[in-house]
Amino acid sequence: MVSARRQMNMSVKGNIFDGFHEGELFKHLNSGWNKYFNIYPQLPFTKIFVIEGLNINEKEKDFLLKTNIDYTICDKENKPIMCIEFDGMSYGYSRGNKYIQIKPDSMRKKKLELKIKIASEHCFPFYIVSYDEKRYVSEKIYLSVVDGIIGQTIAKMDFKDLMEKYISEERDALEAMNEYERHEKIQDMVTYVEVDLELNWDPIAKMVSEIESILFQRNIAYSTTYRPLSRPELPDFKGIEDIEGLKKRIEAFKNIEWHGYEVICETYKGKVSETAWVRNIESNWASPMIIAKNVAELLALYSAAILHGIVI
Repeated sequence: MVSARRQMNMSVKGNIFDGFHEGELFKHLNSGWNKYFNIYPQLPFTKIFVIEGLNINEKEKDFLLKTNIDYTICDKENKPIMCIEFDGMSYGYSRGNKYIQIKPDSMRKKKLELKIKIASEHCFPFYIVSYDEKRYVSEKIYLSVVDGIIGQTIAKMDFKDLMEKYISEERDALEAMNEYERHEKIQDMVTYVEVDLELNWDPIAKMVSEIESILFQRNIAYSTTYRPLSRPELPDFKGIEDIEGLKKRIEAFKNIEWHGYEVICETYKGKVSETAWVRNIESNWASPMIIAKNVAELLALYSAAILHGIVI
């Protein structure tokens, strides 16, 4: 006779996640971000969107009523902020309101494209990531591209409110300025707010700042140079007068699959060079170019610190 516990175990799934990597990513997100947000795995799509108000047919509605979202990040009052899907089967990723699939699966493509379409129509951050975005930036630095995506998204969301706060505080001073002075002042405020929010929310940018501070405290002088990269490479153009070359470059930019950065850090003990690549997960909230630059700078400064005997 089969025991009740064994009967139950035969009927219950062994794990709520569809695979090891999906579960590992949730552990990472929860451990790194739960101080600020509530993160939920496998929430029904209907917990995020009101199905009745969507412009969908009956077949799409039936699918959405049955489907879940891998990870939903909410504020501490449980208001959804963004969603992330881990595509371990097709190795795909999102770019704006499109799903870029690497391993063909027409049914999966159709379903993920529907989710992205609905999120895009409601200006809601929705990302599809895979192993490249989950992977730690190095064996010693336990941060990933996903952390950069989340940090940039939160920073972008907070930008408007913080900018309005600073403008309100400076209203009298701004009104007393002429048009040129006012424009320059506001541009300075924009830069300050963007940097402040990035350092507050993006853990990759924050770690860059921390290493910079350590190097400064140790009186270690250094200089950095940056070189943007792309795959495929962008065509050259000869300058602003090369209209055709500029058009080709702009068109090619739309088809970039990977954004990269090489960062070279020169110190009195030598030079270190690091390169980082990020798939083109461009969206209204997160920039793969900025993430690639931040990661490459982090790796370069980390290597420079190690070169000088500093343990981070």
